[in-house]
Formats: sequence, structure tokens, C-alpha cells
Amino acid sequence: MPRAPWWTPQNLADYLLTGQTPHPAVARIVAPEQSSTSLGSGVLVDVNRNQGLVLTNWHVVRESKSAVLVQFADGFQSAGTVVRWDEAWDLAALVIWKPKATPVRLAHAPPTVGDMLTIAGFGRGPYREETGPCTEYLSPGSGYPNEFVEMRARARQGDSGGPIFNDRGELAGVLFGESDGHTIGSCSTRVKTFLEAVGSHGFVPTPIAEFSEVPAIARGIGHAVRHDVIADAGDMPVRRSAQDDFVSGMPASLGPGQGGPAEGVSASKPAEATGPRWLEGWTGDPSSRPDLLAAAGGVALVIMGFRVLFGGRRPVPQD
Repeated sequence: MPRAPWWTPQNLADYLLTGQTPHPAVARIVAPEQSSTSLGSGVLVDVNRNQGLVLTNWHVVRESKSAVLVQFADGFQSAGTVVRWDEAWDLAALVIWKPKATPVRLAHAPPTVGDMLTIAGFGRGPYREETGPCTEYLSPGSGYPNEFVEMRARARQGDSGGPIFNDRGELAGVLFGESDGHTIGSCSTRVKTFLEAVGSHGFVPTPIAEFSEVPAIARGIGHAVRHDVIADAGDMPVRRSAQDDFVSGMPASLGPGQGGPAEGVSASKPAEATGPRWLEGWTGDPSSRPDLLAAAGGVALVIMGFRVLFGGRRPVPQD
């Protein structure tokens, strides 16, 4: 029986399991077209509070008639909206809902000839990676710089738009196509330029904790919250604790004379360290407050005066 002209061992291999664990930031791209579906791959390169930014190839999504589907290996999937594309370099940026995956960091420098690079993608079935050396740089056409990186590795149909990783796991490029066992794609410098056009500089993780002998504030990590409070010179504001603000539902910064924090008072001090003027010098013991003792003595004298005036007029008990 003659073999079908489209059948090749490579096409069969596209559907065979590889046993490789998918990279959490690599996604499958499903783009519905007029009478078919385009399959590609993509890579998560940035996130904000609610959204993620995925890079893929323009030729993967250009014929799509609706929102594309972006699927990650952990089961997360989201509709994706094309927000920017570059036809010359075959790049497209998709905005999706924020996934759990951590974005891939962009390489600071492009790979050099001889560096080992790894392509990744979902093809038309299973996830697969393949590693090979960087061979040369090419241009997409006359008048364009040589920012297509070439490497010796065989990509499959459906790998288009997948990442090219360097040996540190950084994004060295976005693969475009394969020919005769060589894969090419836009290198990291071109990807950086494209991301800047989208409004992203790539993912930079926020340092949560790190060990250093230099205080974090001296290294410029984090930003202090600025409170613009106008102090009333004629009425010292009452210091409120954070718990009071939460319970009462009042804002932490109030207007002059309404109980806002005093100007110049550090927010790191405990609430009892400062307070309204009538609490100055009080240690917590009522006996240490002469003004309280004087007030108590005055009340006692008034009560004694009433007893002297009306002491003789007592009710007669009933038998």
C-alpha cells in the first residue's frame, strides 16, 4: 500500500509523548480561524496585579476571528486579546488573566555563537524541549538588523511562538520557524524592543526577603508611604492607633482638629508614647495625676456640703 504523501516519521513524532515536564511559563495557543484552528506556543513574560502578558508569533494569531485561547500545563486557561504585533519580526503580545506561573525573565544580553540554547513548545500534542548550539544571526529582510538568532535544533509545527531559553533559563528569543534542522527566532534584544512598545520592560521579581548586612532601606528596597497632613497649631491632634481606625472605620489621616496623627510623629512609635495634651506625664497610675486627685476632692466636698444641709431631715421609719 503506498504511503500517504504527507506522512513522515517527524509528523508522527509530533503526537508522541516525550516524558518531559512542561515549563510552567510556556503555554499552548489555540487560535480559531475561518475554517480551521491554528495551534502555536507562547511564553509568559510579565504580569501585573490581575493580568499576564504572553508572547507568541504573529502568524499564529493573525487569522483568528475571535479571542484566542491560552492554556498552561497546570490547567489554567484564559482568553487572550492581541494588543500589539510586529509583522516583520513575527511577534505578537497577548493580554490574559493572571496565571499562577512565574514569568520568564528576559536575558540581559543576546546569545553568542556557540552558546547552548533550548527551544520549547507544545507542537500539535505533547510538550517538548530540544537543545542545540547558536550558529549565526540573520535578518528578516533588507534594511533590518541581524536580530534573528539561529540555532541547531528541530522545531515542530505548533512550536511557533515558543521560547528560546539560554543556559540560565532566561528568554533569549522567541522562535519563528525551522528549516533543515535549524530553528530561527527573534533574539532577546528585538524582544526587548517589542516589549517596550507594549509598555513592558519584562518581569522583574520583587525581593521579598534576602540576607544582607546592609539594611534594606539603605539599599533602596521599597518605598515609604507619604502622608500629607496639615497640623492645626491651635489644637494638637489626638493620636489614634491603627486598631482604632479599623474598628471605627475612620481613615488614618484626618483633617486638622479631627483626631489625625500629629505632624512629625513617627508611625512606628506605640500609641501610648504620644497623645493628647491632657495625658502628658501620666504613667497609668491614677494616684500620680494631681489634677485627677484635685477633681475627686472637689466632688467629695460638694457631697459633704449636701449632707450637712439636709442631714437633719431624715425619713421616719415605718413600723
